[in-house]
Amino acid sequence: MRKSPTLRRPLTVALSLVLGMASTAALAITNDEVNSGVQFSFSNPGARSLALGGAFTGLADDATAAYANPAGLTVLRTQELAFEARYTSYDTPFTAGGVVGFAPFDDSNVLEGSSGDSVFQPSFASWVIPLENVTFAMYYQRLADFETSFSTDGILIDAGNFTDFIFPVSSSLEFDVQNIGVAVGVELTDSFSIGATLAHSELNLRSRTVRFVNGLPLNQQRQYGDDSDVTFGVGALWRISDQWNLGLAYRRGAEFNYTAVNETLPDNPDHPNSNQQRPSFDIPHILSAGLAFRPSDSWLFTLDVNRVYYSELTDSNSPDLFNFTATQGTPLELDDGTEIRIGAEYAFLNMQRPLFLRAGAWRDPDHRIANNQIDDCVSNDENFFNCVDATLFAPGDDEWHYSLGFGWAFEKFQIDAAADFSDLVDTYSVSGVLRF
Repeated sequence: MRKSPTLRRPLTVALSLVLGMASTAALAITNDEVNSGVQFSFSNPGARSLALGGAFTGLADDATAAYANPAGLTVLRTQELAFEARYTSYDTPFTAGGVVGFAPFDDSNVLEGSSGDSVFQPSFASWVIPLENVTFAMYYQRLADFETSFSTDGILIDAGNFTDFIFPVSSSLEFDVQNIGVAVGVELTDSFSIGATLAHSELNLRSRTVRFVNGLPLNQQRQYGDDSDVTFGVGALWRISDQWNLGLAYRRGAEFNYTAVNETLPDNPDHPNSNQQRPSFDIPHILSAGLAFRPSDSWLFTLDVNRVYYSELTDSNSPDLFNFTATQGTPLELDDGTEIRIGAEYAFLNMQRPLFLRAGAWRDPDHRIANNQIDDCVSNDENFFNCVDATLFAPGDDEWHYSLGFGWAFEKFQIDAAADFSDLVDTYSVSGVLRF
């Protein structure tokens, strides 16, 4: 168990190393420690979905279905304009200082810090156009928007017969991923629909880590890139009965590339020297299955099970930015994870303008990237750098999110608000739908 200079929070991260993920033909994420705390969420858009714990695949009955499950677009019978804005606050963990043992490896005296940051942005907008048995939609989505900055004190390495030091750093990072897409839902029978989406996805990424020795800048690591990709999704919705719906959806994550550079600075006696890599940034694919159950006109219950293929982020070779003589990359690892999401809604239908109260919860599996090859830290340079990475890239814990919200329906308009709380990320959402 690592120590914390403040109250320790679970070291779980929502899409933790989305910076540099790889397909089998490309380099994976780099081992710049600014990557170790990236927050990323795969929750469906919309305040209603957020309040239901993101369990929306089997319901998919509003304009956000264009992303969540396009088959649900066939439920909509009038044109709709939808808009959402989200405020998200992050508590980002990082390795702050302390002592790590390399003979054998022991990180129990490593200190953990956290950095508080927040973003506010329009997160989703869509226009839905229903025809007889086909419904079309155009949408904008801000899939990711994250920024953080922190400084560390450095870490003493106790290797038994010698000592070394992981230098203190000052790091900052910001990135966003935006999608512009079209979707179509087709009603094949009265009870079964299918749908598909096609989206243009754009990445904007900037980060800088400056490493110091005796207060002087030694080197810096920069990550930067503006790239785009075309991605797609498919879905199906089966209305089993008046009470039960079953939904399935698959979303392919975009694949980007960016540049990562390690550069010595003028105060470094080895200046100039540099190492440049071209890693990929692959957003994991997601397979979702969902149920929606209406035992009465007033009650609704939803359940989603999502398989998130995080392993794509590290399936290939992760470039080592720090060991200029490395013959292979650093063995960073990440396993696939399963999200479990549940939600409930109660409708006050006897009111002139119906009011909806909602609550939900979901399990966010640990997806903090880690280096677990720490059997022998001192026999050679490769193992030494692996243990440095293991110090900076430690696994985290599963995390539970709890959500609540409400909706208020008018004749041509509905407004929804929601909040989602966890140890590391709090999200607030307001969305509206105009029907005409």
